[in-house]
Amino acid sequence: MNILLVHCHYRLPGGEDAVFAAERALLERHGHRVVVYERSNEEAAHGMAKALLPLRAVWNGAAAREVADLIRREHIEAVHIHNTLLLLSPAVVRAAKGTGVPVVQSLHNFRLFCPNGILLRDGTVCEDCPHHGLSCALRHRCYRGSLVQTAVVAAAYALHRRLGTWRGVTMVALTEFDRRKLLEFNHECPTFDADRLVVKPNPVHVPPVEVLPWAQRKPQMLFAGRLEELKGLRVVLEAWQQLGEVAPDLLVAGEGPLGDWARATAGPKVRFLGQLPPDELHRHMAESRAVVAASLCYESFALVPAEAHTLGTPVLASDLGNVGASVRQGIDGLRFAPGNAKALAGAVQALSAMQFDCAAIAAAARRTYDEEENYRTLLRLYKKERT
Repeated sequence: MNILLVHCHYRLPGGEDAVFAAERALLERHGHRVVVYERSNEEAAHGMAKALLPLRAVWNGAAAREVADLIRREHIEAVHIHNTLLLLSPAVVRAAKGTGVPVVQSLHNFRLFCPNGILLRDGTVCEDCPHHGLSCALRHRCYRGSLVQTAVVAAAYALHRRLGTWRGVTMVALTEFDRRKLLEFNHECPTFDADRLVVKPNPVHVPPVEVLPWAQRKPQMLFAGRLEELKGLRVVLEAWQQLGEVAPDLLVAGEGPLGDWARATAGPKVRFLGQLPPDELHRHMAESRAVVAASLCYESFALVPAEAHTLGTPVLASDLGNVGASVRQGIDGLRFAPGNAKALAGAVQALSAMQFDCAAIAAAARRTYDEEENYRTLLRLYKKERT
């Protein structure tokens, strides 16, 4: 098949970029001809492009025409869209539909119903916009704390809801939790065809390493992710302070706005590794007794827990959204009350006294996130749309 992948990169790299690259590589390995239309919001960081960004975020006519022309010129048979915010706008979805080819869109977040995409406000879960309308986001300036930027994003999604942009598009939820939430929101504010919403996890690629048994793992735990509020870094460091001398070593991998604060306040049992390449990060995961996932939001896909489980590593997860749903209590990790440092400290102590079947954890995760099964699911989506 000739397949077009469409994606707009954020100014800071993130998980959506990694999924876009992984699925592109997956399709190419299976012999498909993959054509890519990708842009970056970095293009609109300065000058006239920045001034025009609010208009283009709502309707980028040039990008829409380029996508339609590309589909016709390259004889595209299926289009898979990832992110359209901000520079591409949902207009590219309408343009792809207009050519008559099947269109699939992955929902990497809850942006269809929440301008900031993560259903989080002031450090707690917020579902005001899905239930009461996008004006709630304006009142609280939910997108980057800016009234103007929030208005732009809200306007884009309000307009394209009214136009039915996502009608007739196969929408992909990353987890069953996401699917339930999206259907709940869509029932109150119809935006897409409910019978076209399917679940397909992201592909999870980790090295084919020998899974270390529990007894051979280092007495350490790993926090991996962007060093920011919504990932629960403050909660993690507070829990380690409460544990004191009995705390295991904690490795912190990643960078972010809380980096300087974290390095200044962390105790002696905490070691900061900075931003690591994937192979080095996975090596630390595979050697550790557990990965700590303390997210304060639903998360659209719990990638770090998925990678940890694929390496046979248990996860200490906040009992919230996709992070909590990814853990089977006592089998491949433990859950704790989100935002509660004391509860996390208790989970750390409880886990240290347990024994886990790391090989069984890895085998179950690899079945769930198997790349070949992911490919077969993609192909079914593309071919189903063609019938």
